[in-house]
Formats: sequence, C-alpha cells, structure tokens
Amino acid sequence: MPRGPSILHLLADCAAVLLAFWLAFWLRFSSGLIPAPLGQISPAQWWLLAGISTALWLLILALHGAYYARLKQSFAAELGAVTSSVAQGFVATIVLTFSLRGLPDSRLALLLAVAFAWIYLAGYRWFFSRARAGRQRAVLVGSGPILEYLARQFDSGRSRYRFLAQAERVEELTDDWLTRADAVFCDAAEANSVVTRLKSLRGGQLQAELHILPNTEIASNSGFRAENIEGTLVLSLKSSADLAVMRRAKRALDIPLALLGILVTSPLWLLCILGIALTMPGPLFFQHKRRGLFGRPFGLYKFRSMVRDAHLIKVEDMSGFDDKYKLKNDPRITPFGKFMRRMSLDELPQFLNILRGELSLVGPRPIVEAELEKYGVWGGLLNTVPPGLSGLWQVSGRSDTSYQERIDFDLYYINNWSLGLDLLILLRTIPAVLSRKGAY
Repeated sequence: MPRGPSILHLLADCAAVLLAFWLAFWLRFSSGLIPAPLGQISPAQWWLLAGISTALWLLILALHGAYYARLKQSFAAELGAVTSSVAQGFVATIVLTFSLRGLPDSRLALLLAVAFAWIYLAGYRWFFSRARAGRQRAVLVGSGPILEYLARQFDSGRSRYRFLAQAERVEELTDDWLTRADAVFCDAAEANSVVTRLKSLRGGQLQAELHILPNTEIASNSGFRAENIEGTLVLSLKSSADLAVMRRAKRALDIPLALLGILVTSPLWLLCILGIALTMPGPLFFQHKRRGLFGRPFGLYKFRSMVRDAHLIKVEDMSGFDDKYKLKNDPRITPFGKFMRRMSLDELPQFLNILRGELSLVGPRPIVEAELEKYGVWGGLLNTVPPGLSGLWQVSGRSDTSYQERIDFDLYYINNWSLGLDLLILLRTIPAVLSRKGAY
C-alpha cells in the first residue's frame, strides 16, 4: 500500500491539463473553425497562463487528496473531487487574468480549456478504475443488506474488488481465505474479532484493508457519508438539511436544462404528434402513476405508443416486475409506437414532469407503488431524492439489466450523488439512447 504521494497521478494530471490548454488554443485560434474577430493571442502569453494555471490546478487537486493512497476510492468519489477541483481552478485562473498584466483573457478559450481538462482528468481516471476492476480479493464478514449489496457488486466484475468468501462470523472463515484477502469488509459488531484474527495470522500486523460497515437500519433511512472531524474519521448520516441542499442544487439545473431540452427537441415533438395522429387515433399523451419524492404519487407523461384502451387487452405472462417488467414483443404497441420507444421519443413529455418538479433530469427510476417492496429496507432511502428522466440504470442497459441490478444502481446513485456524477450520466445518456440497447 503506497505511503506517499502518487507521482504517476501527478504527472498524468499535469499532462492532461497542459493538453487541455493546448487543444483549447488550437481550436480557438489556429483551427479556423471559430472566428477570432479581435485577433489572435500570443502563444507565449497563452503558455504562460497555462503553466501558472496548471501549477495552481495541481495544488488544488492535491488539497482534495488526489495523489495519496485514498485514490483507491470509487470512481464516483474521484469524479466529485475532480469536478470540484476543476471548478476551483477555473475561478483561480480567472482571478489570475484580472490580477496579472500580460496574461490573456479569452473567455471562450479558457472555457474550452476547462471543459477539455475535466474530460481528460475524469476520463483517464475512469479508464484506470475499469483497468483495476477485480484486482483486490475481498472477504465479507457479517450479514444484512449492505453486505449482500457489496457481495453482488464484487461478484459482478465491475468493482475493483473480487469476491473471495463470506461468512456471518470471522471464526467460520478458513485461514487460507483470510491470508489471501487484500480487503475485509465487516459489520461493526465483528470488527474487534476480525482485527484479532487477522493480526494472529500475519505476525501481529494488520496488512489487509479493513472496512467497517455502518448499521443497515440507520443508513437505509437517509444515507451516510465519511467525514474527517478533528483528525478522526467518522461516518455521518445525511441530515434533512443535507438532502434539501442536494435537491435544491438539482432543481437549479433541472429547470433551465429542461427548457433547453424542450427547445432543442421541439421538431421531434412535432414528429411524434403527427405520427400519433395519423397512425393511432386517440389521446396524444399517456399518464402512468408513479411514486415520486417522499412517496408522493404523480402522473408520468409519455407519448402514447399503444393502441387505444390497451389496458383492457389481455397479454399473457405480464405478471411480476423482474426481467419481464417490459415485454420485448408487446402486441399492444403500434408500429409507430415501437419506433418511438426504440428511439426513446415517447419519453420526451417527461420534460414537463421536470418543470412541474415531479422528476429530475437524473435520479433513481420512477417506480410504481407495488415495486417499493422490492427495495426492502432501502425504501426509506429511495424517498429522499426525486426520480429521474435518466439515471445509472438507463446508461447501463435499461431493460436489459436485471431487476436487482436496477435497484443496486439506484442505491449507488443516492449514496454517491454529486453534480459531477449527474453530468457524467447526462453525457452518457445521449449515446445510450442512440445505441437503443434495452429500449423496447
């Protein structure tokens, strides 16, 4: 386990930021793609700004802990640190251009540099998070929903940990499992026994990572976060005020982006309206009752893709919510309705739900009331954030994912929410929709 700063990550970040400044300068002033009516900026001036800014940005990243052993945290946590660092670096660079003479102040070029830097810094971290998946062997000690969730993630091949063994008590694990383990995850009640057993096997040294998990019943009501308070690491429950701030931040983005979404997609609205009117006479919209924030019911808008009175038509094998929650060949869907579903055009009216405050652009799936029991103890946590038009499940296969995977995606999103994560999901939504994977 590394003790000091990671020079490799430091050099990689330096290269990423400098590359972002170079590409921004080329695109703005050398490519000819963007007019420069005020003339070009001296390359020497730009590289002076780039050099000073890069040093500042690396310092800010270091203050966020980007170059120490805790880089082994999840990609979502790293993405939050990168997004915050880039935003602060942007502000610091603007202050520089106002404070020091001789530095260029091209706003468009600087915005391009910031955008490219975020993409590069986040992109290579994502790549390495995929590359290190399954490299560390994990043993789980205890029982309950949190450990069951971790076991599923470790067994999926997506995590940096690989599932090795699990037992309710540490005494039930063999010496071979514990000596091979790179990390041990345990209930707080088992922590002392786990430490004693691990030290007895490894010459009095605690060489494996030890992760102590919070109480499920408490964590499932509001979520939790790790904090460093006066030099002591503690697990803190998210208060109602914390969650309210999160919701307000999402709402501040939802309204302008939903309005922009309606404006940009308005030709597609017209296409859907004409297609429905010409091929399947009847109501234009379809409302389906879903469960929203705090469990409040609301009508989820969609363009109607089925024949009139489709709910009266009997279809075999429609029971249950698992992999048959949506049928791949539902005979009630019209040809034009199938086209809309394949392209996700039927979901365009949900921008109206966002403006009404019933949906967010990104969030957990909007479920029906009967699905709540599938979430078990996590139902209370689901109540704390608004459902989303897009989310982790949609950019990860949509209807081709299992029902348990969809629940796990929702739980991961709620516990790891950040504006950076929302932005990443939005960026992945467009290719996910165009790929049409799992859309039917």
